[in-house]
Amino acid sequence: MSIPARTVISASLAAAFLAPAAWAADEIPSVVVTAQSRKQFVQDVPMTIQVLTAKDIDAIGAKDLGDLNGYIPGLVVDAVEPTQPGFGIRGVQTGDFGIATDSPVGIYVDGVYTGKTGGALMNFIDIQRIEVIKGPQGTLFGRNSAAGAIAITTNEPGKEVDAAGRIKLGKYGRANADVMINLPISDTFAARLVAVRSGSEGWVDNTSTGKKSGGDKDWATRLMLRKDFDAAKLVFAWEHENMEQYGRPAFGVIKDPRLPLGGYTGDYDAAYTANFVNPFTAPLQNDQQGTEGRMFDGATLRLETPLAGMVFNSTTAYRRFTTHNITDNDGGNRPDLYLTTQDAKRARSFQQEFKLSGKSGQLDWIAGLSFYHNNEHQDAGAFVTTGTLDTLSQFAGGQPNFAMLFGGLAAAGLPGVGPDTVFSWDESHYSDVRTRSASIYGDTIWHLSPSTNVTAGLRYTQDKKQMTWFVPGRVSPQLDNFLNSYGPLAGLDASAFPSNVIFSTAAQLAASPVTREKDWTDWSPRLVLDHKLNQDTLLFTSLSRGYQAGGFNIFTPPNPAAPAAAGKDPSFAPEKMTNFEAGVKLALPALRATVNASLFAYKFKNLQDIQLYSVGTVPTYNVVSSDQKAHGLDLDGRIRISPRVTVFGGMEYIDQTYTRYQRLDAAGNVTLDLGGQPVGTPRVTAMAGVNLNWETLGGRSSLNFQGTHATAQRCNNDTAKLQCLSTAQLKTGKATSKFDLRLAWDSPSSRYGVALLVNNVFDQRYITNLGGQTEQYGGPYAYLTPPRMIAVEFRASL
Repeated sequence: MSIPARTVISASLAAAFLAPAAWAADEIPSVVVTAQSRKQFVQDVPMTIQVLTAKDIDAIGAKDLGDLNGYIPGLVVDAVEPTQPGFGIRGVQTGDFGIATDSPVGIYVDGVYTGKTGGALMNFIDIQRIEVIKGPQGTLFGRNSAAGAIAITTNEPGKEVDAAGRIKLGKYGRANADVMINLPISDTFAARLVAVRSGSEGWVDNTSTGKKSGGDKDWATRLMLRKDFDAAKLVFAWEHENMEQYGRPAFGVIKDPRLPLGGYTGDYDAAYTANFVNPFTAPLQNDQQGTEGRMFDGATLRLETPLAGMVFNSTTAYRRFTTHNITDNDGGNRPDLYLTTQDAKRARSFQQEFKLSGKSGQLDWIAGLSFYHNNEHQDAGAFVTTGTLDTLSQFAGGQPNFAMLFGGLAAAGLPGVGPDTVFSWDESHYSDVRTRSASIYGDTIWHLSPSTNVTAGLRYTQDKKQMTWFVPGRVSPQLDNFLNSYGPLAGLDASAFPSNVIFSTAAQLAASPVTREKDWTDWSPRLVLDHKLNQDTLLFTSLSRGYQAGGFNIFTPPNPAAPAAAGKDPSFAPEKMTNFEAGVKLALPALRATVNASLFAYKFKNLQDIQLYSVGTVPTYNVVSSDQKAHGLDLDGRIRISPRVTVFGGMEYIDQTYTRYQRLDAAGNVTLDLGGQPVGTPRVTAMAGVNLNWETLGGRSSLNFQGTHATAQRCNNDTAKLQCLSTAQLKTGKATSKFDLRLAWDSPSSRYGVALLVNNVFDQRYITNLGGQTEQYGGPYAYLTPPRMIAVEFRASL
C-alpha cells in the first residue's frame, strides 16, 4: 500500500517543528484505569474519578499520599501523624484513631485493602497511577467504602532489562533515594526489586530537648515476581517498610505562667484568647520529644487466568504491622500541665478475593466473593504528673490536693519534698478487636445500544466484630513508695488515692477484661445510566449506596458487672451513605482538551467520629455519631495550548451541614447540638497548574508550576472558639494556598536528568489545627504547616 506524498510531507514537517516522539507524553493523555474492575479509558468511566500518574507525583515531589493533599479537590489527607492518618472525600472523614471503627474512605494498593491505621499511609514505591473515586464504592472492591476509594496501582515486572535510580538532597537535611531493577529471568518469568529511603532532620528546633522536630525517616522495599503462562498470569509481591522518627511538634500558645488558672473560666472568650502568642514566632518547647514508628510486612499473590470463556482473578493477601506513637500533648514544658500520650498498635490481617468476569452479547459483568479477617491490638497510654492532676482538680472546683499534701509534709519536716514536688502518674487502656467480614457482589454493564449503557450492581455484606477492653490501675511507683514510706505520718498510704483519673470511666475493669460482640448485615445497590452523545461526549447519572460496619467506642467500655444486653451499649450503628450524581465527560480533540463536570448530592447517616470533650470532670475521647448532608460540584480539565504549553486545573464546591449532631453529658443531657450547622468543610477547594517544555543544552527542559487553594473553614458553635479564631496574634480557619515548582532538564534519550524542586514556593504558613488534649483546661496547642522546602534531584536509568 502506497502512502500519499501529502502525508509524507506533513509528517516531515511535524517532525521538524513539533516535539520529538519520545516526548509525546505531553499530549492529552488517554489514561487507562480499573476503577470499575475493568480496563477502560478514564473518559469512558461513568463516575467521578480523578487520576494522578507517576509523572504527576514526580512533579510535586510527593513521597506519600500526605504530600498530595489539595491536588485532588475534595480529597483531604491528614498526615501530621503517619501512624494515625486521616482521609476524607467530599467532606466525609473521621478523626477516630481507635481500632474498633472503619474509615469511610477505603485505601487499596493493587486491589488489597489497607485499613486506616498502620498500612494506610506508606511510602510511594514504584507507583504507576493513583485513582481517586468519589462516592460509595461497594460493588467494585473487596471491602465496602462508604464515601469513596483511593486505588493505588504499582508497576509489575516487565520483559525488558531495566534499572533506574534517583537521589534527592535538600533543605533541613533532606536525603531521599530510590532504586529500581527489572530483570527478565526467562521469556515467561521476571522480577522487579524496588527500594526507597526518605529522611530529613526536621524544620524546627525544640528548645526544651535541644533536638529538631518535624522531620521524617523511613525506608521501604518491594520484591515482585511475575510468571506468565499461555494465557494466565501469576504475580507475587513482598513488601516491607520501617519508619522511625520523632513525634510531631505541638506549638503551645500559652506562655504566661499565670495562665491558664489565672484567667481561663471554662470558655475561650476574647479576654483569654487575647493572651495567646503567635506560634510562628514563639519557640517550640515540648518537654517530650516523642517518637513515632512503624514496622510493616505484606505478601500478596494474584492470579489471572481464563476459565470457560470467562476471566478468573484471585487475590490473596497477608498484612502485619506494629506501630508506636508517643507524643507531647500539652504543647509546653510545664509540670502542672504535663501530658504525654501513647498509641501503640499491632495487627495481622488476611484477605481473600475471587472475581469472575465475562462478556456475552450485550452484557459485561463482574462477580466477586471477598473475605477479610483482622486481629488488632491497641495500647493507649496517658502519662501525667501529680501537678497535672492538681490542675484538673482545680478546674473541677477542687483543691491542689497533692501540692497541699506535699507542702504539709514538708512543713512537718520531711526531707526532699515540697509544694512544688511532682511525681509521675501513668495510666493505660488496652483493647483488642477481632473483625470478620464476608461479602458477595456483582456489577453488570448492559449495552442497551452502541451509545447507551445501564450499569447495575449489588453487594451483600456480613460483618462481625468482637471487642475486648482492659483497663488496669495507674502505675506510679515513685509516688507509691513515697506515700507508703511517709504517708502514715499523715494517716495516708497509696491506697488512699484513686486507681485511675484519666481512664476513670472504666476503673472497675482492673480485675479482668470485658468482651462484647456484634454483627451487622447490609445490601448496597448501584445503578448507573450513561449515554454517549458522540464519540467525545459522555453523559452519566448514578444512584448508589455505601455502607461501613458499625463499631465500638474503645474509650468507653461497658460495665462488666452488667449483662451484655443491659446498660449503655458501647457499639455504634453502621455508616450508610446515599449518593446521587449527574455528570458529563467531554473531549475536545481540536483543542487537545478534556473537561469533566459532575453534580452530586448525598446523605450520610451515622458517621463515626472521635472528639475530645468532658463527660465528667476529666476530658476524654468519645465517639460521636452524626448525620450529614451535602450537595456540590466537581470540575476538572486540561488543555494543551501548544506542543510546549499544557494548562490543567480542577475544583470542588460543596455545601455540607449536619442534620444530626449531639453531645451528651454523664446524665444524658444535651450539651451541644449542631443540627443544621456547617460541618466545617471549606466551600471551595481548587488546584491549577501549567507545564512548559523546551529544548536546551542538547536535551529537554521543563517547568511545572502548580498550586492549591481552599476557602476559609466554615464555622459552627463548636469550632468557632478555636478553629475560627482571629486575634491580633494569630488567625485560624482562614483560606489557604500553596504553590510548588519543578524545573528539570533531561538528556536527549531521557536516560538521565536533574531537577530543582521547591515546595511551598512563597513560604505560606498556616495553623492547621488549634486545640489538642489540653484544650479542655485552657492549654491549647497548634499544628503548623512546614516552611518552604528546596531540593535538587538527580536521576538516571538504562
